[in-house]
Amino acid sequence: MRRRHFVYFLLFTVCWLMVADAFADTIYTNDGGETRGIVVEDYKDRIVISTVDGEISILKTDIRQLYYDSEADNLIKLAEQARERGDVMKAFAYYDMAYKFDPNSKAAKDGIVFLQGYLFRKEQVKKEDEIKKQEEFENFGVAQIEEEKSDAEKSKEAVAKLKEVLGITLSIDGSVPVVDNVISKSPAYEAGIIKGDTIVSIWGRLCGYMRIEDIVNTLLEKPSVEIKCGIERTVTVKLNPERTMLSSLNDILGALFRMEFDGLTVFEVKDGGPAFEAGFIKNDLIITIDGKSTRYLPLNKAVSMMRNTKNDTITFKIRRELIIWRKI
Repeated sequence: MRRRHFVYFLLFTVCWLMVADAFADTIYTNDGGETRGIVVEDYKDRIVISTVDGEISILKTDIRQLYYDSEADNLIKLAEQARERGDVMKAFAYYDMAYKFDPNSKAAKDGIVFLQGYLFRKEQVKKEDEIKKQEEFENFGVAQIEEEKSDAEKSKEAVAKLKEVLGITLSIDGSVPVVDNVISKSPAYEAGIIKGDTIVSIWGRLCGYMRIEDIVNTLLEKPSVEIKCGIERTVTVKLNPERTMLSSLNDILGALFRMEFDGLTVFEVKDGGPAFEAGFIKNDLIITIDGKSTRYLPLNKAVSMMRNTKNDTITFKIRRELIIWRKI
């Protein structure tokens, strides 16, 4: 997932109008079409690209080639394709090259950390599998043939496995997985996941439009103890009742914001303030303010919206990165 700074988008728009060959992500479709813009979402089955005419969703089955505007992004795409094929060493090499091109790339750093954990655990899991196979052979003598299960049965088993290992249950709401329940003191609970959270990404891979069993497999199939997830959460902040006499947003809301590469971000939370009491933490990414998207919203307008609201509360949708540590 890659959200670009709104300034980058505005600069791109200006360049688009002035120069025909402006730098941009480019999608070539099977029917010979070409779309230029900025890829803002990369789901399992589709790409969302922001163009001068607005955002367009294109199914991956209709895409012949996708070229990003930076060498690092192209290498990350190759790394993800290698991961999907199971070619771990090649994926690691691509992530490493991408990191050398762009040391600030979150996708490259996440990919390297994930694969380091995978390789570290691989031998351990291999030994465990050998012992398990030997026990099964001694107990049964012959391999057991598992009957084909229905999609409903697979989904039910996936949900049960996720509950057992991480302590959460999920369901699909529209196109995204939502947390239905969290078991107290489970790995998910200790990571800070709560009921109602939406799981939007796992190691930087967006979960939208994935089947529940695919999401569970993405969470559990790799032998890494560490699982990096992105969650979205709706948070309602009750404003300071004396705000009409205050001028500072930090006094009114108890939080300060700045525009970073991924978008509008919390960089300070005042202890005991309204935002603190509502559950804000530093580095939360603000997705919406009272239902209004912040994707291309300038910082001064976002601050003005929050400061000048006539309501007693402000409802935010936030995105946060969490680490779940599996118990071994």
